[in-house]
Amino acid sequence: MKIAIIEDEEMAVQQLKSLLPATVTNAEVTAVIDTVEEAVEWLNTRPVVDLIFIDIHLADGSCFAIFQQCKIEVPVIFVTAYDRYAIQAFEVNSIDYLLKPVRKERLQQALDKFQRLTSQIALSEQQLRLITRHITQAPGYKQHFLIPYKDRLIPVQADEFAWFEIKGGVVRGITFDKKHWLLEESLDELAESLNPETFYRANRQYLVSRKAIKEVEYYFNGRFCLHMSPIPEEPVLISKAKAGRFRDWIAG
Repeated sequence: MKIAIIEDEEMAVQQLKSLLPATVTNAEVTAVIDTVEEAVEWLNTRPVVDLIFIDIHLADGSCFAIFQQCKIEVPVIFVTAYDRYAIQAFEVNSIDYLLKPVRKERLQQALDKFQRLTSQIALSEQQLRLITRHITQAPGYKQHFLIPYKDRLIPVQADEFAWFEIKGGVVRGITFDKKHWLLEESLDELAESLNPETFYRANRQYLVSRKAIKEVEYYFNGRFCLHMSPIPEEPVLISKAKAGRFRDWIAG
């Protein structure tokens, strides 16, 4: 069985690779891809693959952008850190989802389901719209934080944050009034739980609020540099690969 993994977290990739031999015979991971852009290019080559594991949130955007650009004609198992993605729409296609960290028993169930399929399955546009509508409903996104501080819990609204950053393995949220809050969530978890219309994953270090961006400067090698308020300690750069999607996001 030839398997592709579309996932931007190396630990998650390695975990899947370690679990697969114990749950299915003759499993061969033939491709590991970590961005929407690379996934689209790869899928357009019509690769020979039996099954795809795909993370919902990738380095340069949502995996659903892949489905909008490609017709995927092989079974897909979604992977996510949040159970709010476990919606009924996934079951329409006899396609499963796994919560991170992936458990061996849950992976076995998903693979058993895959092996019962007798033909390749394509996600239809109608089904994709159903999934997207469920995921993008505003009530599903995080609106409030309750942050431990000394001997207290401080309530902070999500829209009070200008950006989130990770430095030295520590995640902080910086508010518009320049307060720095230590957070327990990872930057990946924040990117999945916050409204993507409001917050954008600029790079691996920054998740920024639309309201904090005052100017977008053309930078070296096709990149963008974000001028923000308040001003971060380091430049916030958008890579050339993500520049087009960022332009669409900021214009929308």
